[in-house]
Amino acid sequence: MLKKILFGALTVLLALSLVGCGGNKGGDAGKKEDEKKTEVTVEGTPDKAVLAYAQLYAYGMVADENKMAAGMTDADIEKVQEQVITPLIEAFKMYPLSEESVATMTAQYIEKLHAAMDMKATVKKDDKEHPVVELTATTINQEGAAKVAEENTDLVALGTAYGELQAQGLTEEQLKASEEFQQFALESIDNYINEFPLNEAATMEFTCKAVEGSDGKMYWAPENPEAVAKFVTGQK
Repeated sequence: MLKKILFGALTVLLALSLVGCGGNKGGDAGKKEDEKKTEVTVEGTPDKAVLAYAQLYAYGMVADENKMAAGMTDADIEKVQEQVITPLIEAFKMYPLSEESVATMTAQYIEKLHAAMDMKATVKKDDKEHPVVELTATTINQEGAAKVAEENTDLVALGTAYGELQAQGLTEEQLKASEEFQQFALESIDNYINEFPLNEAATMEFTCKAVEGSDGKMYWAPENPEAVAKFVTGQK
């Protein structure tokens, strides 16, 4: 079950069309809407737009300046964010965590990935229709993280403590209300997340195109968002 924590982006791919594209009018920058040659204005910059997609698929949080550059609304982000974070929550449903603990755990997870991945994007080809962006990120080592999930001593200790408390007759609701147990659970899970092994920083180039946002304006977006999702989650 805990291995599922690492593969949130697989379900995110189902919602790619919901981000940065408000209708079926998406197209390349500079295309004509009629017979007149009218140059299309594209908002933001392609490097920040690619960062927006990368951050969203990696941990479900997008920096404000990147969100604006990609034309993402809060509703767009929430649709994908839920799918990114759900595997984390599902993985720890075996433990009686309170709603407050789940929120704290999620925030810690996002914060740690945000800092550890250290994503950077630069424009490598400044093309009016198809700019190319180079994205660099330190991704999670999927195989190593799966092994950590099986062998982590903090999670073993948490499971043992939970079993002993159940044997003493304590219910899930009582444990959800126990500050001591909730603190122990959060510390154990946090220590587990800290042990995620990382790959060496890697770089990949992504070609962009202009798509129509929900506000009717044009914004840059990666031509292949699935490739961005796979790259930032360390999938081969």
